Amino acid sequence: MNNAQTLFRQASGYLHQALGEDLLLDGVWAGAAQMPRYIEQAYDINKARLAEGEVLLLASKDKAPALPALLRQRTLIQRESGFPVIWVGERLQTYVRKEMVAQRAPFIVPFEQAYLPFLGTHFQERMLIKQAGTKETLHVATQVFLINAALCNFSDDLSPKELAKLLGYSLMTMTRIKSELIEHGWLDTAIYKNEKIWRLKFRKRDLWNAVKPYLQTPVRKRIWIRGASPELMQLPLAGLSALACQSLLGQPSNVVRAIGELDWRRFEKQLTAADRLPEAIEGVHELEIWRYAPQRIRLGPKGSGSADVKHDYVDPYSLFLSLEKMDDERVQLALKDLMRRLD
Repeated sequence: MNNAQTLFRQASGYLHQALGEDLLLDGVWAGAAQMPRYIEQAYDINKARLAEGEVLLLASKDKAPALPALLRQRTLIQRESGFPVIWVGERLQTYVRKEMVAQRAPFIVPFEQAYLPFLGTHFQERMLIKQAGTKETLHVATQVFLINAALCNFSDDLSPKELAKLLGYSLMTMTRIKSELIEHGWLDTAIYKNEKIWRLKFRKRDLWNAVKPYLQTPVRKRIWIRGASPELMQLPLAGLSALACQSLLGQPSNVVRAIGELDWRRFEKQLTAADRLPEAIEGVHELEIWRYAPQRIRLGPKGSGSADVKHDYVDPYSLFLSLEKMDDERVQLALKDLMRRLD
């Protein structure tokens, strides 16, 4: 679960993107100390400014209380403070959302939805961050750029030309990436116009949370290969093999490796009909054909830390995207632990 300060920062960025409103955080609300003890124990409360007025942001310290208690306690805080009180959380169940709207109780779920009746903001079922005409998924090159950025593989003062060199992309591709970043509101356009550098509005986990809804699995297809040529053995581990290397998950019966589409076209020519299998059998290699070369994304600062082993396995964000829909509780727990270690 995100801590309160992270949620409040995400809410600020979200409202700026979705509504063009600045939510300016102003520290912990001093009045919380005068509230009943159960209020202080249940919530983190921050002051903020929104639309030239003061508001309070409310985040549950543990699990959100039952809806009746949440509504009652929010009303108490609002009455005592004299400020609009906005509940901020990671998720909101449908029935809770409907009741909060019915009770005109403001809320923000960063990068998903918001209801701010005192601003005259109309609730939307779809994500407010999504602008008209925005594509459901990003171009592959944009995904590669954003994952590298989330892993802090770039400084935030690089020009498009410098980034193109690091990524191995053409300037034309960088122009396409820039268009998508602007379309989604992720690029600081003022900095770009003044200094011609690409500085994103979010970093690390906040960036991942913002872009995650628009990313797709890197895996285009899977095939099975008999034998283990030196070139195959040099490919990074992927899938369950990569996850097992970074968690308590046991190794799968078939080693999984990843290869980019362009490299696959060359590698495929070396295979005979006998080398390729129509389905998995124990002991053969499972090869994931990726939309982008795994090597385009370096492990971040919390990775191996060594240049000569940094591609032993694929990056954690791409790994998560490739396995997030697998219906296996052990895999999902291992993925959750992997993502937690990226904070």
